[in-house]
Amino acid sequence: MPTRILKHVLQFVPDKLAIRLIRKISGQIKPLNLTELEQTAMAQAKAIRFGNEGEIKAWEWGAGPIVIFVHGWGGQASQMAPHAMEVSKLGFRSIVFDVTGHGNAEKNYTQWGYFIRDITKLSQSLNDKIYAYIGHSAGGVTMMAAHHLGRIEAEKLICVCAPSYPFPPLKAIQRKLNPRETVMPLYQEHISDQFEISWDELEKSAFYVDPKSKLLLVYDEKDRFVPHTEGDKIYALNPDASLIKTKDYGHTRILAAEELNTIVGDYLRA
Repeated sequence: MPTRILKHVLQFVPDKLAIRLIRKISGQIKPLNLTELEQTAMAQAKAIRFGNEGEIKAWEWGAGPIVIFVHGWGGQASQMAPHAMEVSKLGFRSIVFDVTGHGNAEKNYTQWGYFIRDITKLSQSLNDKIYAYIGHSAGGVTMMAAHHLGRIEAEKLICVCAPSYPFPPLKAIQRKLNPRETVMPLYQEHISDQFEISWDELEKSAFYVDPKSKLLLVYDEKDRFVPHTEGDKIYALNPDASLIKTKDYGHTRILAAEELNTIVGDYLRA
């Protein structure tokens, strides 16, 4: 259903039907075209599969302590590939994967719970200690959720342009569909249920409080999707964390920046 028609329909249907329609459209994912840099990195990776039935597509580079990279909502493994390949050159086994519904999935539909589930499945399938997780945007907040819930463990966690709580989809729904005020609490509940905590706890960034692992926060001052001030908010909750800001990349271009390779490489080897 076209967005302009759905926006009109939502003003007249019951709340329960409205939230079902919003859940359906908000979870739709479009595959991304690979950049030349991403194609080069993916061509050098080894394709592997994880999960009980090999349902998780993944790619790896290098050997050594394991570092898992988690892409954001609407992203895909190839986005993280150039960064993962560079990290592998420092003596790490870098692994990227497509969260369910992303990449060339048969069904391009996802949910927040898929991120947490797939991060957990991949980690358990490796049957080895994970040295670090690196999550971009939604991949960062769901990585922190999986850690907070006790599903994953690592010595180090790195969040790149990650929101303090999942507010971006709410803003997107409000901007594109303008649903009635009675519908938005239902959408918040839909999201918080997948994180297995209340919406109030989500807004307070509960997953970022007192992590058991060392935490690095990386944000860019030109990011218009997740403002760099989100890093300040999370850092205030974790004074023992490290916060670094770049200035020239925005939300996604930072993933291909040599500066990020240097920042992460130094942190992983420290």
